[in-house]
Amino acid sequence: EYGKQWYQRRVRDIKKDAKNDTETAKEAVPEKPVTIKEILKVSSLHFGIPVVSDTTVSKDKLAALKKIDDDKRATEQARNNLESFVVNMKDVLEEDDLFKSASTPKEMEKIKEALSSETDWLEEESWGETFAVFNARLAKIEDYCDPVSNRVKEMKARPAAVAELKQAFNLTEQFLKKIANQTEELRYHTATEIENLEKLLTSTKEWLGKTAKEQAALAKNVDPVLKLETIQTKKTALERDLYYLVRKPIPQWYKDKLTKMMEALKNSTKAEEAKKSTTTEEGKKEEKTEEGKAEDAKAGEKEGDKEGENSDK
Repeated sequence: EYGKQWYQRRVRDIKKDAKNDTETAKEAVPEKPVTIKEILKVSSLHFGIPVVSDTTVSKDKLAALKKIDDDKRATEQARNNLESFVVNMKDVLEEDDLFKSASTPKEMEKIKEALSSETDWLEEESWGETFAVFNARLAKIEDYCDPVSNRVKEMKARPAAVAELKQAFNLTEQFLKKIANQTEELRYHTATEIENLEKLLTSTKEWLGKTAKEQAALAKNVDPVLKLETIQTKKTALERDLYYLVRKPIPQWYKDKLTKMMEALKNSTKAEEAKKSTTTEEGKKEEKTEEGKAEDAKAGEKEGDKEGENSDK
């Protein structure tokens, strides 16, 4: 009995201690902090750095400094362009025979004097000049050289340009030949369109033949009469009219007629194939008949030979 009572007291004590521990743990949990917002008054104090209330003056200064840098870079670039042009042209005059042949004695003398003058100016008087001055002097010396440079450019590019124009002639002639080989019922290009293309082709070929002869008679140091720009214009005009007709939409009546013609062609092909097949079969039958006759003849000969042998015996 005593032990039972002791055990019951012990259980009550344990439960009591557990309850106290739980309550203590709950009390130990900290409360959530509370945020309190207040307006703070702040004042600034500058030490040695002045407050800029108006930035216009500073912006103007920055813009002026930027312009100075831009002008400096532009001047350096303009000076380099002029120096490079002078050096390159001196090399051309010494080494390029085509350039020499494309210039007259007067032009050559003028170019040499300009190059010499620019060389002296660049070495002695150009320091401190602006980019506008360099660009103006470059444009002036280019005016002396451009006529000769253009002749050289024309001479170098003319053969390829003429070849391209002649290729346009060939394409146009092939198209017109194709149209001419078509029957009237299969043409959907009008007679006026074909006639205009033929006239343009003829006139362009005549112009090229005439102008090419005139060009061949000219000296190399004379401005050309067969110019690249004109060749390109003639070629563009011919190709425009040609491609218009090549790419002309096919009308529905033409498509319908072509379909009927194709069907008729297929039917005639089938009929010919059937006829050939019948003829072949009849030929095979005749061959078999001839073969049978030949075999019968051979068999008859063999019988006759046997009868002759029996009579001899």
